[in-house]
Amino acid sequence: MTNGFKAALILAAAAFFTAGDTAYCAGKKPVGMAVFVSGDVKLRRPGAAEFPQVKVNDNLYLGDSVETAAGAKVSVVLLYGSEIRLNENTILELIAGKKSSDAARLARGQVWTRMLHQRGGLQVRTVTAVCAVRGTEADIEQQEALTVKVYEGHVDVENGAGKVSLKAGEMTRVAGPAAVPARAFRMPPAYAGKWQEGVTSATDIKAFLERLRAAHGEDKKLEFSVGESGKAEKAVKIKLKKKGE
Repeated sequence: MTNGFKAALILAAAAFFTAGDTAYCAGKKPVGMAVFVSGDVKLRRPGAAEFPQVKVNDNLYLGDSVETAAGAKVSVVLLYGSEIRLNENTILELIAGKKSSDAARLARGQVWTRMLHQRGGLQVRTVTAVCAVRGTEADIEQQEALTVKVYEGHVDVENGAGKVSLKAGEMTRVAGPAAVPARAFRMPPAYAGKWQEGVTSATDIKAFLERLRAAHGEDKKLEFSVGESGKAEKAVKIKLKKKGE
């Protein structure tokens, strides 16, 4: 096979997968955007044969899954003002949430969440339990068991066997889907995670949210606070015009 023929095959394959990606996104509205990527981070879409590398500014749609390899990390911003940072060896799928709230399914691994505005809501579903995050900064890890740690705000952890409500400085564990969530207990200082601090979120997260909400056709005003650590540092308002205005 000549080098010229090989090059032609590569170009044809690239055109095929680009066209497939365009067809997949046609008529869909993005619900998330990648704002930080480090290492091998793959994008998995339903029915896709190829899993491309996730890049900063990539739009994410319902049904998309983001997968991090060993040593990799990524941060995504969701439509209604949630930021989710993924640790290594994690698979997270974007799913439909309740009205004006974000939702995701954690298949395995560890995520750190923060809400960019106090009225926002985020639901993280796992095989073990559902974590309802409300105006908070939290760490959710699904391995053989589920571990939830809350640094700020509140998280409700619930499955068919029971429910526990956590506030700042508390944590719980759930052994499995049929296990009652452990009673909330104070998080020992040694348990406080630091991995998320290595995921540098965008310095101008407002610009990412503006692009995401514009691409979605969202025109509602959104107030949120920008801060690298998740603390309120700078109040920002977004009010997008409807198309044609």
